[in-house]
Amino acid sequence: MKIRKLSATFGKLKNAKLELGDGLNIISAPNEYGKSTWCGFINAMLYGVDTSERDKAGYLSTKTRYRPWDGGAMVGTAELEAGGREITVQRTARGSSPMKNFIAVKTGTAEFLRDLTGETAGEALTGVTRGVFERTAFIRRADIRVNQTADLEKKIADIVSTGDESTSYSGSAALLGRWQRKLRYNKSGTLPAMEQELAAQRRALEKIHESSEEAAGLRSTMSRLEKQLDMMRQDLVIHDKLDKRAAARRLKEAKHSAETAEEDVRRLTAAVTKNGKRMTREDITSIRETAAAVMPLKKVANDAERALWRAEKELVDADARRSASPLHGRDDGKLSEDIQKGRELERKAREKKDPKIPKFIPIILCVLAVLGLVLTTGLLEPALKNIPGTAGLFEFDLIGVAASLAIGAAGLVLFFVKPRRRRSPEDDLRELLDGYGVPSVEKLASLREAYKALTADEDRLRAARDAARSAYESAGTAAQEAGERAVRELSAFMPEISSGEAVLDALNETEREIDELTRAEFDAVAARNVYETLLAEYDPSEEPDDTFLPTPMRSREDTLAAIERINAQLSAATRDYDLASGGQRTLGDPAVIEGRIRELEERIEADNRRYSALTLAIDTLAEANTQLQTRFSPEVSRRAGEILSRLTGGKYERLYFDKGFDASAKEEDGVEAHNVLTLSDGTGDEIYLSLRLAMCELILGGDDPCPIILDDALANFDDARCRRALELLAELSEKRQIILFTCHTREADMLSARPGVNIIREQ
Repeated sequence: MKIRKLSATFGKLKNAKLELGDGLNIISAPNEYGKSTWCGFINAMLYGVDTSERDKAGYLSTKTRYRPWDGGAMVGTAELEAGGREITVQRTARGSSPMKNFIAVKTGTAEFLRDLTGETAGEALTGVTRGVFERTAFIRRADIRVNQTADLEKKIADIVSTGDESTSYSGSAALLGRWQRKLRYNKSGTLPAMEQELAAQRRALEKIHESSEEAAGLRSTMSRLEKQLDMMRQDLVIHDKLDKRAAARRLKEAKHSAETAEEDVRRLTAAVTKNGKRMTREDITSIRETAAAVMPLKKVANDAERALWRAEKELVDADARRSASPLHGRDDGKLSEDIQKGRELERKAREKKDPKIPKFIPIILCVLAVLGLVLTTGLLEPALKNIPGTAGLFEFDLIGVAASLAIGAAGLVLFFVKPRRRRSPEDDLRELLDGYGVPSVEKLASLREAYKALTADEDRLRAARDAARSAYESAGTAAQEAGERAVRELSAFMPEISSGEAVLDALNETEREIDELTRAEFDAVAARNVYETLLAEYDPSEEPDDTFLPTPMRSREDTLAAIERINAQLSAATRDYDLASGGQRTLGDPAVIEGRIRELEERIEADNRRYSALTLAIDTLAEANTQLQTRFSPEVSRRAGEILSRLTGGKYERLYFDKGFDASAKEEDGVEAHNVLTLSDGTGDEIYLSLRLAMCELILGGDDPCPIILDDALANFDDARCRRALELLAELSEKRQIILFTCHTREADMLSARPGVNIIREQ
């Protein structure tokens, strides 16, 4: 089956159109576009709108949820291709019942298709009921998880038991039911009009037939139960042989375990026997108490050794600090005298200061000399000759010139030539301080005090070092003597122990061997008791059967319970058969009744026989169906596991489903399966998508399979798994139409270049 064109007034859709192609169709549209509404419309066109649904808290019925927004009626048309026919299906409202009117015609003609009705169209086109369709090919992310329904379980049982859906119970029963309804449906059909005249005759004949059929069915049931009883008894014989074989194996293993445990006891007894005496826990405790005194003494010796090491290190550090002093190696008496001498020189330097000639005196003398030369040499006479009273005032004077030169020379001597000084106290003080490399006498005195403190500290640390050495030697001697005592006490058992360090190791090893011996003795007693118990129960005269024995599917307890149950069923069937045989004889001669029926028209007689045959067939099918296994087929789990492995890139290799479709997945290298509730939402969607696709292959297969419809089913997939899912859908679309609605653009982008994919992008 394929969907070609859709036209809908449904929910928010108003005269909306959607045209689809073969293979994979991807409709990429944003939220609020109406993707889920299109999915609901397809479901309604196939199976109608269930008007018995009621609104509840948190849930709207289909008729309420998809009521047209413009207030009009639900109307829809679908052009389909199914069974080699082009079909146009139309649903409209009937009064207040939405989409109740149904019309199916050959596309492009007015020829009605009588085999399609509003109630049967969905099952006739898809091959399954609404419940199966919604749990397989109708995949919506919101309810992608699969839950169990009676018709889905029966559908799976049909496929598993017959291997061919065309011969399934539900399909055959539906076909027989339709044929039967043509003959009789309430008060309509061909038979009710004629049955008024033949009611008494037909009831009598039907009673005879039913009695005969019941007897035949009971005979068949009795034969089947007897065969099952024989099989159960054979299983009991095999259980007896297997139990004898297991008892012989357990006896052999118990004997080997007992011998091994006794050998371990002998080996460990030899190990704890020292110098001809078996050591006990009391011996270990006594020697350990003696050896226990060694450890505190060793600790004291170790602490004394660390104290000695610290004292020597502190002494070395103190000596290094004293050697680093600038006064190292100086005589303290000479140093004291130099400090007193320096302080005396400082005092003298403060009291005595050298006289100094002020700088302005040489300058004044030089100025006077220049002025005298000017006046005595007449240099100003040309400039002053016109001034009255100055004639002859500035004439050249040899004596004045000489005096001026003398005064100037004296000034230059005083300015440039420093007077010679005698050695001062500052010079002596500086020479003294430079010899010690210090800037002042106080600094020298401070260094002397610090040096004296370093010397005293070194003497103190040397005394402490000597005391620590003495304590270390005493503690070492005590620890050695205690260790020698422990060695002497242990040597009575272990002459090879010659050092205190080996005492505790030898004690620990011996104590471990005693523990192992205790456990081995307990194990040996337990193993011997088990062996003797099994030996008392075992009958050596009956040799176990070594031929191949297939393991029964049921345990012994289940087999006994099955035998009891089958015996009860066989007794009930025998009783019912006896009653049916007796009742059949009381119904009279069927030839007389058949003679009267033959008087009626051949059509009535033929229709009556057809109706009886249909009733027999339906009853027989129902009885056979009750015997089918209703467990979920491992084939579905296997195929779903293959699909999940492909979707997850091999991360999960196997899927498990129980009868209620609760899923568990096992990783490729994992040791146990994980329930779907412990996995991510995306992985959960992938698990149930795998299950639905597997069920589509096994349940909705055939030459003309129905489409798979997906509504945002890949929304929780990451890009890598989404791409794998799209590749899988593209491959599946080679055999059936697939319609994928998505609110993302990535699906369309990923397959935009792949041929055969119909992509519809809506804004």
